[in-house]
Amino acid sequence: VVCNANFGATGWVGINENSIMRGVIVSSVAKMNEYYLRNANFAHRRFTMCHELGHGFGLPHTDENPYNANLGNCLDYTDDPEENIYPGEVNMEKLRGMYLTRRKLRVEEDGTVVETTHLIRR
Repeated sequence: VVCNANFGATGWVGINENSIMRGVIVSSVAKMNEYYLRNANFAHRRFTMCHELGHGFGLPHTDENPYNANLGNCLDYTDDPEENIYPGEVNMEKLRGMYLTRRKLRVEEDGTVVETTHLIRR
């Protein structure tokens, strides 16, 4: 679910709330706070939407310092969002790892745990 409204002086411009069951996201609500966004330019609004939707898919922040150089992806905190309005390759790679791979664990006779990861064919 994605919604925007004037949620008031909450301290957050956007927020995402995920419901997780057995380690899997089963629902997600991305909220955009018009209290802060009502006078924002297009890039700031798009950055915020991309950022919160990314969290809805389970993506973490790629950087939390808004004052350093932009990383070119919307999960990077920034005070200059024009360069960070889309997901970047680092975000896509993380999503592929989360949703297009299968992990198998097995325990060897000596007790060693072996993890095998492979790409799921589409």
